[in-house]
Amino acid sequence: MPVAAGPQQIPPETPESPAFRDFTLLVQQYLKLRKGLPEQHTTKHREEIVDRRHALAQAIREARADAHQGDIFSPEISEQFLRVIRSTLKASDVRQTIRQGEPVAGLQVSVNGAYPENLPTTTVPPTLLRRLPQLPERLAYRIVGHDFVLQDKEARLVIDFIPGALP
Repeated sequence: MPVAAGPQQIPPETPESPAFRDFTLLVQQYLKLRKGLPEQHTTKHREEIVDRRHALAQAIREARADAHQGDIFSPEISEQFLRVIRSTLKASDVRQTIRQGEPVAGLQVSVNGAYPENLPTTTVPPTLLRRLPQLPERLAYRIVGHDFVLQDKEARLVIDFIPGALP
């Protein structure tokens, strides 16, 4: 019985690459720093949620006052991420999906900058996620314009980014 051909399978990138191991260690260091900061408590009041998110973001900014682009996505780590991103985009129709979901062009991101409240959180396609290091629950990969972003989801804060990672 014939089997319908599915999308081309892309082999997962080895999570054991030195750059991905370094990335994971840097993410763990960030989480250690963040662990010492006040936790958000569950509430149903929107104003309290927003106030707590802003307070958490401010505490992270103060704890990472000297943070800049490349602290987590170092040149070596960025090179590995770019290799995976570009090979995945060439091997599939992911690029079209990303472009359809990208709501704003020309938005500039910055380390310790807020992920804009009115900007939907563009999810990274599963085809690409399977090839990248898995993130802890509090963090997420995002795509903003042509930049690949590491975001703290609770604080809606840009932790680091790779500029121009996507065509």
